[in-house]
Amino acid sequence: MMLDVLHGAISMMRRGPRSLAAALEFSASANWDGDNPPGMSNFYDYLKEAPPGDGLATILRRALATWDNAEGDWASDTERNTEDRRARIYELLEVSEDWIALCDENFRFRPLDPPVVISKEHTPWYTDEIKDARSYYWSKYVEQLRSQGWSDQSIHQLDESTSSVIERLANPTAEAAFQAKGLVVGYVQSGKTANFTGVISKAADAGYKLIIVMAGVLDVLRSQTQRRIDKEMIGQELLGRDYAGAPDWDEFLKHGGKPSALGSFDWYRLTGPEADYQKLGYGMDALKFEITEPSKQLWDPSNLFRASTRIAVIKKNSKIIEKLLADLRATEKAKLGAPLDQVPTLIIDDESDQASINVKRAAAPDEEQERTATNKAIVSLLKLLPRAQYVGYTATPFANVFVDPNNEEDIFPKDFLISLPRPESYMGVSDFYDLEGSPDDIESRPNERDYVRPVTGDDTKPQNLQQAIDAFVLTGALKLYRAEEDTSLRFRHHTMLAHLSHKVVDHKALADLVRGTYGSAGYDGGPGLERLEALFANDFLPVYRERGSDLPFPETFEELLSFVGDALTRIGEPEVAVKVLNNENKDDTPDFGRQSVWKILVGGTKLSRGYTVEGLTISYYRRRTGTADTLMQMGRWFGFRRGYPDLVRLYIGTDEPLDSRGNRRINLYHAFGAVCRDEEAFREELKRYAGMEDPRILPSQVPPLVPSHMLRPTAPNKMYNAKLTYRNFGGQLSESTYAPRIADTIRNNNVALAKMLDGKDARRVELQARIGGKVKNLSANVAKVSPKAMVAFLKSYQWFDPADRTARRVGNPLQLQIEFLQGKGGDPEINEWILLGPRIKDPAARLNLAGEEFDVVYRSRHAEPPFRFQTYNDPNHRAFARHISGQIELPDANQELMELRKPGRGVMIYYPVAEVDRKRKGAQTGPFTVGFTLLFPENRLKSPLAFTVHRPAEVESAVITM
Repeated sequence: MMLDVLHGAISMMRRGPRSLAAALEFSASANWDGDNPPGMSNFYDYLKEAPPGDGLATILRRALATWDNAEGDWASDTERNTEDRRARIYELLEVSEDWIALCDENFRFRPLDPPVVISKEHTPWYTDEIKDARSYYWSKYVEQLRSQGWSDQSIHQLDESTSSVIERLANPTAEAAFQAKGLVVGYVQSGKTANFTGVISKAADAGYKLIIVMAGVLDVLRSQTQRRIDKEMIGQELLGRDYAGAPDWDEFLKHGGKPSALGSFDWYRLTGPEADYQKLGYGMDALKFEITEPSKQLWDPSNLFRASTRIAVIKKNSKIIEKLLADLRATEKAKLGAPLDQVPTLIIDDESDQASINVKRAAAPDEEQERTATNKAIVSLLKLLPRAQYVGYTATPFANVFVDPNNEEDIFPKDFLISLPRPESYMGVSDFYDLEGSPDDIESRPNERDYVRPVTGDDTKPQNLQQAIDAFVLTGALKLYRAEEDTSLRFRHHTMLAHLSHKVVDHKALADLVRGTYGSAGYDGGPGLERLEALFANDFLPVYRERGSDLPFPETFEELLSFVGDALTRIGEPEVAVKVLNNENKDDTPDFGRQSVWKILVGGTKLSRGYTVEGLTISYYRRRTGTADTLMQMGRWFGFRRGYPDLVRLYIGTDEPLDSRGNRRINLYHAFGAVCRDEEAFREELKRYAGMEDPRILPSQVPPLVPSHMLRPTAPNKMYNAKLTYRNFGGQLSESTYAPRIADTIRNNNVALAKMLDGKDARRVELQARIGGKVKNLSANVAKVSPKAMVAFLKSYQWFDPADRTARRVGNPLQLQIEFLQGKGGDPEINEWILLGPRIKDPAARLNLAGEEFDVVYRSRHAEPPFRFQTYNDPNHRAFARHISGQIELPDANQELMELRKPGRGVMIYYPVAEVDRKRKGAQTGPFTVGFTLLFPENRLKSPLAFTVHRPAEVESAVITM
């Protein structure tokens, strides 16, 4: 009964926390049978000894987490998820210091990143009252997520991000029709489906009557999405026999009766797990939107909340969309039910940068036509349904919907752009890459050290495919060991991905090679077990000691032997252990919902976008591609890895040929890293500017913020209307890695640098400070440069060779920085620049400049045009430079470092760059590329950005015709 008392007390605080003692007393009067009702001291004593997962503790933890994240007048001026907010909660609960200590120890809040929102002004309508009154399907969805192991923090984060979408859609009960169009940016394999399922549940609760989900361009993606929505939101009572015999049927959502009999509404499904949308023929009543009160329109609450809600999960294909369009038009013509202009509709476009827009000329003759046809079909839906809201989902923050305005202006996210936060338990960019690591020190790159295994040469080399398969078998055994040691851990699926090509013929060859390698591995004894034991001792045990200390792990390989046998049994004999995922082997596509999958998956397109590979632990990747969006979408190794993050390994090609002769090569890990670095930098830019109120950033102003190398060329006859005219770079870092390749152009840049330093003498300094908890030293050359000389250098620097077409598109990539330094937005407050030339261990060469020898560093370029360098700066060098420029203050700085730090001093970190690694080719000779990074000191300028438009008469247009 104590559970009922606490639950009743918390339920009384829907509008915010108040006296807990008073609420408990009132609740006990209604929920306690007998004498001596429990009070504050009884609950305190119980909670102090409560085990993890206890019901009372769960109620209090969820209440505190809800208030930590909630809005309301009661919160005063406290920010969500802060110490101040929690203190305010304790104050309103009127709890003692002992209670505060108890809550801080057992129910401590964890700061959650909110979504980054860039949007137009909107009329608030999705109020707390609406959320409370109409939340049936959202509440059921939350129950389902909790049953799957979602933490309260993750659910609160999802609640906030989905509400940020819903509140920017049109009010479904509004008299005037309005179409909102937006874009939601997540991470690859990061739960975008969970997010838009949450959006669907809230939208339906709020009154949207037609939901159309365009779930990718492949049948397997559509079916996978349909199943998840059916399982997690629709529920058993509304599914008929579509999933009869499914082994996970008991895990499907249960309502306890038809939702319409429980005070809500029923879903009418227009598609099923195996059936995409088909023309209805005589069954047109399926699209008949009922009107209970004929004198009022459908969107009137008296009709809206009595009508059923239709949902169609369709493949993003023009022919499928046309079938739906034809039935909608036929329904309208026959005057069945409410007219379509009265139907609040939500269109979810998953993977919105694929097929919805025409972003590049396709390799196949008919592909471009199909992509254009799909776009036209989507636009036709929007025109037919004037109350339709369009929400695109993508994993690419510089999404292609911002890129080529040739035919997608009608789906441009004119109203909002929402960048989702990185979710809990997600392994992504920052887990496989060390964005702050030094390119010259592997120990500063622990993610690469622990998770990444380079692949070079033929697949048959022992350290390549064989070792990847060994790792797959070994990690399967380790998962089984963990499941036995900790019964809360379940590993229903265990998979390996092998991706070398998009060609079907290559899939067959690779599958045969995998089967042969696996079949001859000798895991029954001898060489096979010896390899597994060596891999255990030299790879997985050391990484576990660094990464997985809270998870069970055997002390010796002998403890794993029985689990190795079990793993091999689950994987099966070679002929069944490998599944090929392509259109010629559709029966091989695993159904993760219906069966446990312990297999090696070989494929191409199906493995490269949208499709979720459950239980993925080992990835073997050697597919060459030059486009950033394709690279990111192939990152199937990104995802949720609950219970086994330390076991994940990426085997990736680091010296792959880009042409038949092998003259041009690519390091796929570095190529991914460059894209990752670009993405993370752009996400930070969005976060930086999203909170601006004067001026307010609009979605149409985002494209000019995207670095030019991240945008494909726009349509030749169109351009973005918004133009960025000024940016305040105070406190920021700027680096452009465009650089010429022809020796004469490189020499010209060295002449420009020498001119900037003309008459200056560099001097050697020995710097020391504490960085990341460790004392770091930096030997460097420094020279002072005037602001005028720095501007002259930046204006004369040649970023491209004379014949490079990129120059016409990009211009001077630091033009805004030059204008900032020239005072376009006011005094930048920079009195002097320090040129900082780091000394490194084992330089590629040395360059005489300004009376000192500067160390030449090796840096690699992208393998594809325009052949930018990956990066110049090193994080340790950057930290020292940030200290000198006043951006940060490093502890334990020595005297020489402190003397360099002055107000109004900018820093240019200078790197003479060789493009060939000395370890491979010996000492290098010039000319050396002038690589540099600029760090600007803080200033007092108030305006961070300024925009204008090319066409003042079309200020609302995102794109204009030139």
